[in-house]
Amino acid sequence: MNKQQIKLAAGIGAAVVILAGGGWYFFHTRTDTPGFAINSVTESIEKHDVSEFHRFVNVDTVLDSGYDGFADGLMNFDPAMTPETKDAIRNFTQMLRAPLLVSLKAAVDSYVETGDLNTKEHLGVADVIQRTGLNDIEVRGVKNIQRNDANENEAFADVIVFQPELEREFPIQIVLQRQEDKHWQIVRVQNFKDFVAQVTQVRLTQVGEYLAKVADINMRHEASIREAEQKFGAIMSTGSLGQDKTRAELKNVMLNMFKKDWEARKQELFSLHVPKDAETLHNLYLRICDTSIAYADDYAKWLDDKNAATIKSAEIKLHQAQTLMTEAATLAKRMAG
Repeated sequence: MNKQQIKLAAGIGAAVVILAGGGWYFFHTRTDTPGFAINSVTESIEKHDVSEFHRFVNVDTVLDSGYDGFADGLMNFDPAMTPETKDAIRNFTQMLRAPLLVSLKAAVDSYVETGDLNTKEHLGVADVIQRTGLNDIEVRGVKNIQRNDANENEAFADVIVFQPELEREFPIQIVLQRQEDKHWQIVRVQNFKDFVAQVTQVRLTQVGEYLAKVADINMRHEASIREAEQKFGAIMSTGSLGQDKTRAELKNVMLNMFKKDWEARKQELFSLHVPKDAETLHNLYLRICDTSIAYADDYAKWLDDKNAATIKSAEIKLHQAQTLMTEAATLAKRMAG
């Protein structure tokens, strides 16, 4: 079992396969204890014993409670979220519930049996793992195994995980129940919605910081582009495209002001930390840079060759860049809102 498999395993149903990553043994000699059940989960995965795994984990109820935590966490991360928005998210997540739970359960069984989640075969599994913030966690231990004072057939334990985006440890609380034959079984996750909400809030903060940095980069470079456009206009107003001197001056502006500024903007964008939720927008910005640079090259080439096909190519790239700018502005506004 390699490190990446352990990380992926940890994401399924929070505490279901998460216990497989640690390998902690509590050396309970009695078989009718919660600690023995937790040990048995680990052992069943190491032995690829699906039947034994299901004896100590009620996969259906754990995944069910984990999914509720996932949905609630997405809805409750923002106190200012309107009831209408919450209803829309709730309706959407409930619509996906049944097929996703089927895929998740199949992925769990696949992992226990083979050590592979088969995320390509089980649609939606990889996305759920990423969105819940469990894709890169590190399992650091199981603590606080204790019986419920009010119910002798119920027990609790904390699976301690380190979440890189949170930059701290988080205790995922699991619940065990004693079955009729006295063995204990993991039946649900208690606080998964808190985990998801905290990860989501951190991601939103990161997106906000990214948008602010990009806005600053774009604002500074737009000022430089306007300066280049003014220079370009001044040359055109005093010269003629039929003159070699005018065309040389325009080429200099296009390559040494316009193009260089877009290249510098692209390098600044490359230096940014890009949250996963901002990757689509970031790729749009990079495409704008590349298309604008290509436009500058074509226009400068046309100033030399005076070929109609060359200026046509430049005009197409300029239009493409303008279209991408509109798309990026719309997406950035939606993300900021």
